[in-house]
Amino acid sequence: MKVKMKNVISFIFIILLQMSIIMSSCMIQFSAEARGEDSWEMLVPNAGVSAMHMTLAHTNKVIMFDRTDYGPSEIRLANGFCRRDPRDLALQVDCWAHSIELDLATNRVRPLTVLTDTWCSSGAWQAGGTLTQTGGWNDGGNTVRTIGAGGNDDWREYPNALAKPRWYASNQLLPDQRVIVIGGRRQFNYEFVPRGREGSIDLPFLAETNDPGAENNLYPFVHLSPDGNLFIFANKDSILFNYNRNQVVRRYPRLPGGSRNYPASGSSVLLPLSAASRYTRAEVLVCGGAPEGSFLATYREEFLPAEQTCGRLVITDANPNWLVFNMPSPRVMGDMLILPTAEVLIINGASQGTAGWGLGRQPNLAPVLFTPVNNRFQVMSETGIPRLYHSTANVMPDGSILVGGSNPNFGYTFKGTLFPTELSIQRYNPYYLNKGYDGRRPYITAISNVNLEYGTTFTVTFQTAQAPNGVAFHLYAPPFTTHTYSMNQRMLVLGSNAPVRVGRSYVSRVYAPPNAVTAPSAYHLLTVVNQGTPSASAWVHIG
Repeated sequence: MKVKMKNVISFIFIILLQMSIIMSSCMIQFSAEARGEDSWEMLVPNAGVSAMHMTLAHTNKVIMFDRTDYGPSEIRLANGFCRRDPRDLALQVDCWAHSIELDLATNRVRPLTVLTDTWCSSGAWQAGGTLTQTGGWNDGGNTVRTIGAGGNDDWREYPNALAKPRWYASNQLLPDQRVIVIGGRRQFNYEFVPRGREGSIDLPFLAETNDPGAENNLYPFVHLSPDGNLFIFANKDSILFNYNRNQVVRRYPRLPGGSRNYPASGSSVLLPLSAASRYTRAEVLVCGGAPEGSFLATYREEFLPAEQTCGRLVITDANPNWLVFNMPSPRVMGDMLILPTAEVLIINGASQGTAGWGLGRQPNLAPVLFTPVNNRFQVMSETGIPRLYHSTANVMPDGSILVGGSNPNFGYTFKGTLFPTELSIQRYNPYYLNKGYDGRRPYITAISNVNLEYGTTFTVTFQTAQAPNGVAFHLYAPPFTTHTYSMNQRMLVLGSNAPVRVGRSYVSRVYAPPNAVTAPSAYHLLTVVNQGTPSASAWVHIG
């Protein structure tokens, strides 16, 4: 009898344990309906160029561009200039712009002069406010380009500055201000800008993760780890990589589910690093993509449902494992952005197929909001404009999201196609911009020092109608976004003292990041968050 009772108790214990495991793996919550507090608006009906690549400068100008081998755009180059390029596959004499600058203060568009093909290229902002931009296709594959953020700055180009042609490669700004350029089509290697004596360096991991005929490891996800190494994710696998020693430090478990990188085209963010852990704990989020075989299936006119799973991995744990859970809907080609609230927005993309010319179906029109602290998804308000292949999105200083692009056809094609080339730019206003949140919204009135040195303190003065409660200070590095991956996107939750009331304002002492590994020197957006509601952000420079 005692043996049977013991067996019954053991059985009950096993059942309870299994239920606990099931509950812990199903901890993701869903809200099937939008809050009703967010909104969409048309900002620029026709920008002239499709926003295949997008990035925000510290002057509140947004740089966008597509490619040169595209035929005539809908905006001419300035001052009657024409680009002459015998290698161009569309127009050897091209008087049309393929890059623009959008001024957020006026919504005016200024044409920029890019000379070589930027199709599927990469970029990173550097300390002085210059964008370093690498690679592309055709005559642009080995080119490095730079552009400053001044009112009259334009592209400068450096042909053959890259050791290898970089098409679908990823960039990461390093603590020493070099930019590492990783991968690209048929490039299982990496190199640095400025170019070193070593030229390109083999990275066998990229060959190992290549799917023949589909690849699924282009635009690898790269995140700078707090220990100074690089987390690199390609296809389904990931490593921690010491780029100084050309050494794989560790290999992580495989992420279950489908493929995640181009053309399967999921997305990834490094979740905010926090002063509470001394910036030593780092967690990566990967969402979306496409099941195995999806890319090849599109050539048989089969458009498989996209991947619906996400994975979270604490890359700094001693024995990390992926926590896998479902989004509200399948999504491929979705952009992932860290909002000023430290929530994650997933926007744009499709529910079937893959990236590639006309290979996506069933546009996923509704953004979803993911809250990492409680693992909750919320479905937000739909847009009326499909944003498929070559769409982009970026967070703006006021907390809104600039959304553009979508070129699921060759050239600029507006009629007679399933999804026309999209030249419009929209603004998506997340829920926290609704006027109902204005009572607790903070307004930054002063920052004691906007040129921050590592390890120092500074003060932030702000006002708010409601008394501060749970005030936090978020520091955000704006990314370079293309092909669903926002390179160099990074948020820190800074250490701070409780705000003190001074007259009608509140003043907090805030602690700058400790070093360039935590936050490589660059311009960042500083946001005050009160009761979960963010202020408009202010620019500061670190390092």
